[in-house]
Amino acid sequence: MPIIQCSEQSKQSLEDFYKSLIPDRVTKFADVGSPMLKVIKLINDTFKETVIYGLTSHSTLKLQNENSTVSTHYVALNGLGTKPDGQDDEYYIEYLMTTDKQPWPNACVKGGTKSLDELKRYIIIAMIESKGWQDSMELKDLYEDLKN
Repeated sequence: MPIIQCSEQSKQSLEDFYKSLIPDRVTKFADVGSPMLKVIKLINDTFKETVIYGLTSHSTLKLQNENSTVSTHYVALNGLGTKPDGQDDEYYIEYLMTTDKQPWPNACVKGGTKSLDELKRYIIIAMIESKGWQDSMELKDLYEDLKN
């Protein structure tokens, strides 16, 4: 199932929002739009059944299990490109630790990669570890595939 734009946010699609962040290479150094369009495609290609709501905050894509701007965001994603060919794109992820594992309130685990394949693994792990999508059999199956 494609990622769903949180209905309380603008009527602009997630894709259109990130397209608007693709810079003119003459005047800007970094591109956050193009890498994030790859992230949205990765999520849409990976999760066919799991309901995921996307909320943007500046250039961060926050993943939620409910359609509300005040819902907990369990996973946050950012992308950064510094070369026009996209070969040096960087992806950053963080997820909210469950309260039983948090050393302090709202503690998060953060990481980064230059690989979309690795980012896919990180997203699956983050969604499992945050326990935001506990009812998703698809997610559980994807996680089991990673472990094997």
